[in-house]
Amino acid sequence: MSVLLLVPGLISLYLVLQRRIETAFLSVYLPCLLLLPEEYALRIPHLPYFSTAEFALIPLGFVGLSRFIRRNHSFALMDILVVLFAASVGLSEILHAHVLNDGIFAAITAFVTMVLAYMVGRQLIEPDLRFATVRRFVILVLLNGIPGLYEWRMGDSLYGVFGEKFFGIPILMQYRNGHARIGRVFGGGEPAGIAFAMTFCLNAWLVYLRRVKAPVDLGKTLTRLEKYHVPGVLLLLYVLMSQSRGPEIALAAGFLILQIPRFKNIRLMTIVVAVLLVGGYVAASAYFAAYTNGIDPTTLTEQQGSAIYRRAMNEAYAPIAEAGGWTGYGVMGSPHVGGMMSIDNDYLLVHLSWGLLGYILLVLIAWENIRVLMVRSWQLNAVEDRAFVFSMMAAMAVLWITLLTVFLGSQLPQLSFLLIGWIQSMGPGNLIEGSSVAPGSRVKEFSFRRVFS
Repeated sequence: MSVLLLVPGLISLYLVLQRRIETAFLSVYLPCLLLLPEEYALRIPHLPYFSTAEFALIPLGFVGLSRFIRRNHSFALMDILVVLFAASVGLSEILHAHVLNDGIFAAITAFVTMVLAYMVGRQLIEPDLRFATVRRFVILVLLNGIPGLYEWRMGDSLYGVFGEKFFGIPILMQYRNGHARIGRVFGGGEPAGIAFAMTFCLNAWLVYLRRVKAPVDLGKTLTRLEKYHVPGVLLLLYVLMSQSRGPEIALAAGFLILQIPRFKNIRLMTIVVAVLLVGGYVAASAYFAAYTNGIDPTTLTEQQGSAIYRRAMNEAYAPIAEAGGWTGYGVMGSPHVGGMMSIDNDYLLVHLSWGLLGYILLVLIAWENIRVLMVRSWQLNAVEDRAFVFSMMAAMAVLWITLLTVFLGSQLPQLSFLLIGWIQSMGPGNLIEGSSVAPGSRVKEFSFRRVFS
């Protein structure tokens, strides 16, 4: 039965060969990415394990890569940073893997989940598929409320029940405060909270389009739901039910960013929000330090225990990460101290696993990502475009802030680099009904067969 997990990839490949790129992206890849867990994976001989979403991504990724090579005569800084980051991951894993094949497989996985996902976002969405992609994204993530409610109520995952019965894939739940942490499709806990919070920010753009009466068709059901703010309320509820403090705090920062387009002086309000966020970070750091000092171990709460663990983790692993040099220790070779097996800080984990080179490149990617969004917010004149920029900025702020408290796991690498590539290609959008390419239409501009000719 496990061979069924290959079917989405085969459908994606077939649609690509038929030049129905948009259908493969909207109706195959996005549903696999947002509705199926990373654990639904299959290994083909001589290749690493690929999830259903990764199988569906690969044909589209090579389409994006081919378009990028043919259309671009110069490279943006982000293009170089993403390729170098994926290369640094592959280099570190190959150098430090106990078995060479494991390192090679890790390098291949990094190429697929980072470079190919980035190329899909970079080449296949803007400008005609922007609205269709955001709308489909929001709808698919909202559907996760159905299995999420079961997880919250029953303490088990429908994905685990189905996966173990048909594919032999067990999926375990995380628990906190007597309830399961919903969103097991994204790994549960913080990764799920990040996905839900980022979707809340993207949905804010749909809310804005409806408010300014933009010429778009949300669909009868979604229009009615947006009228009463149901999607936003549900997504906020999903974040709370994931019981993840990092995404909750980051979403508060994202919410401030979402208010910027409401004001006429965009640059001034951007500066004001930036000052508020920096001030909030300083205050939160001071509170965190005071919160973890002088605690009576006999009255320790779960929240206090988690905060103390993160502080001890950062203090213990920082010198070890520095000792790893430029290439680190590799994921499987990373040392563990003091029984602290979970590294709940992606920046620290990258430094530890892939060395100073990987850490510097990740920080530069985050910096360049926000810089590009800032520039786009000043360059684009249409209010719909500008609102979209700040929705994306809020979503990426959620990601970069929350990575201080969790690693980039499950589907998050694909999701993150897809959005990073999308942002890089962002320009004036196309919101006129009927002007965009229909999802099921053929695209004459590209023939997948040329890649191999």
